[in-house]
Amino acid sequence: MKMAKDRNQPRKALSHAEILTLSASNSNPHSQSFANFARYRNNQQIVESPMEYGATSDPRLEFKGIKQQIVTPLTAAVAAHDVLSVALAIYSGYRFDPGMAGLLAMVLGILVPWFLLVLLVRRVVLLAVRDKSQKPIQDLIGILVAMAKNRDLVMGGAFRLLLICFFVGSFGYQKELVAVFQPFGWDQAFAELDRFLHFGRDSYVLLQPMTGSPIAVTGLNAAYHLWFFLIYFAVFVACFAATHHRQSRNFLVALVLTFAIGGNLMAIVFSSAGPVYFERLGFGTDFAPLMTHLNNVAEVSPVWALGVQEDLWAGYQQNGQLAGISAMPSMHVATSVLMALYAFTHTRWLGWTMAIFAGLIMIGSVQLGWHYAVDGYAGGLIAAAAWWGLRRFA
Repeated sequence: MKMAKDRNQPRKALSHAEILTLSASNSNPHSQSFANFARYRNNQQIVESPMEYGATSDPRLEFKGIKQQIVTPLTAAVAAHDVLSVALAIYSGYRFDPGMAGLLAMVLGILVPWFLLVLLVRRVVLLAVRDKSQKPIQDLIGILVAMAKNRDLVMGGAFRLLLICFFVGSFGYQKELVAVFQPFGWDQAFAELDRFLHFGRDSYVLLQPMTGSPIAVTGLNAAYHLWFFLIYFAVFVACFAATHHRQSRNFLVALVLTFAIGGNLMAIVFSSAGPVYFERLGFGTDFAPLMTHLNNVAEVSPVWALGVQEDLWAGYQQNGQLAGISAMPSMHVATSVLMALYAFTHTRWLGWTMAIFAGLIMIGSVQLGWHYAVDGYAGGLIAAAAWWGLRRFA
């Protein structure tokens, strides 16, 4: 489409709200995100017509766009996992109960308002500090209105979030099958492998002088709990990302693959319970000193992991809702590595921040008795393989 004025002449800089409104009014699956409409030439901001990027009201293209929102690698991966769960239910006779999907939906209902608050505060700060907006609140309202009118963003994001809920229900069911198909039989082997890799000593023994103090244990436990908020937040952002589309979709698919391969397949094949349950399962007292230390720390500083560990054990014995004990691989470490890789696609400082967080989770998984170190190593490798494999494929 030919511009009305010569492109080499300076244009008046439009506000963020105007740019976003222009994008939203022409939103369809074939138009680019609003960020693409702003261009700089000769240090002057100009706005190009969305029609030049393929915007159209052709119903056939609208239908094709809707189809592209539904027929995706994420949809295929989730559907395949759900079908496998049904097949496993038929084979094992263990009733398929995707109850975790409802639990996730309930948790999201609580967390989403907080996510939105965090994102709103971030946007106001960026408008006022980075972009030097003269009217940050007015621009923010314009951004929100434009995004609300963007059908691709809202409906596509909601559909992707729904898919993740379905997947979590299926994942939770398959995780319960760990003790059904392959009762914990690898703990001793992984404990020995840990010692082999760490100069003949248990990995927690090497960490204890640095991370065994009450304040360090409580701090690591706090990071472990923070993981829940961060993984939900990362999924929410990826589902509704207005920019970094390809990286966000890759993150969601990589997340599903990491959980399916690591948290289900490998968890069943290499079934293990972790150091915290080593003695209870009759494998010996190798990790009794670690658990004694954690209980001693709990007398002077909070160690919330101990309560969760008891709840999981009770659920395992009673076949309750929290019956999914599994150590190999560490999904906390795997998903933390995945979040770090995704964060690097946004900014380097965010990527390094999340990389440090992944390191804390790795240390905490050992210090808190959840995992052998090899569980974390395996989780990180699976996440990296899923991420880089998808990037190469894409």
